[in-house]
Amino acid sequence: MEEESSMETKVIYIGAENIVSPLGNTAEDNFEEIRKGKSALSLHSEDGFSCPYGKILNYDLLPELTKLESLMVHSIQSSLAQLNRDLEDSRTLLILSTTKGDIEHLAKGDVEKSKPTHLLEQVKSHLALKCSHTTISNACISGVLACIHGQDLIKQGAYDHVVVVGADLVSEFTYRGFESFFALSELPCRPFDQDRTGLSLGEGVATVVMSKDNRVYLKKPLAFLGGASANDANHISGPSREGEGLFRAITEAMKQASTTSDQIDFVNAHGTATRYNDDMESIAFHRARLESKAINSFKGYYGHTLGAAGVLELVLSMHSMRNDTLIKSLGFENEGTAKPLNVIADNESKEIRTVLKTASGFGGCNAAAILQKI
Repeated sequence: MEEESSMETKVIYIGAENIVSPLGNTAEDNFEEIRKGKSALSLHSEDGFSCPYGKILNYDLLPELTKLESLMVHSIQSSLAQLNRDLEDSRTLLILSTTKGDIEHLAKGDVEKSKPTHLLEQVKSHLALKCSHTTISNACISGVLACIHGQDLIKQGAYDHVVVVGADLVSEFTYRGFESFFALSELPCRPFDQDRTGLSLGEGVATVVMSKDNRVYLKKPLAFLGGASANDANHISGPSREGEGLFRAITEAMKQASTTSDQIDFVNAHGTATRYNDDMESIAFHRARLESKAINSFKGYYGHTLGAAGVLELVLSMHSMRNDTLIKSLGFENEGTAKPLNVIADNESKEIRTVLKTASGFGGCNAAAILQKI
């Protein structure tokens, strides 16, 4: 029995997922909306921004909490409600994935409140869970990297359970930053399409629970087989033109997962709709022998949700697996990358057993993770 128990701990499970976005407050609602082709991207002229983005408008503002704090509390509580027992505080870690936290406090001159540690403390004060916490902030791979870090900690025996919440809102700081790069599209973004003109931004909060014990979940979880990150050290904002970092991350993730490219059924790419990112990804996928695999980006539905993106898109990929449905890459019509890809142009029913999720970000960072049905 001891040997059997030891074998079971080698599998890290992921489930109890939630998404709060402009398209809904549950993962199920969000998946149904994108399956119908609905996009959250629209103009919000009252903010003074000239490009469309995904803005969360319907939410309950909790007493003494900010918008971001309130959304995080809702998302985490929704995920914890999908467990059949309370998690032990001393054996649980809460990880926040974000690129900038609640940076709006800086506009009021409050540096301390703008720190992620304050954000987490505020959120935890409204949760029954009183566990340890930490923050992963590594540009736009933060969400995927947080899940990889959670997997590693569980495998090492440091924790039995890890709750990962990805959260970011659109702010003047973020908008003007991307605008200075001439990276924003005046129309909803079109990942991998030949007529793409840049990215769109979006708001989102998403949560998953990772565990060594599949019995904590009310609904059958998926297996988090492995993940890896790599930095191509190319440029502060431009990725390697050869996709070196992403290629290395994918290769190492497949090695950890004991998986080959032939076994991958579906790839959810980063797909920002910027020229350099999409071309880089196409090259990396070719190098990893994944060019024939069904590939999509969810950015056309939500925009780039930054620190939330990796978690949000992992959750949507999980629901693609649960529903055996490939979701079209919204905005894609004509092939337009350096190397051709099998981009999903229409929703399709297909058995999906194994999924590769990738992410890339400023500073040359890249991450890849592999999920599989149990």
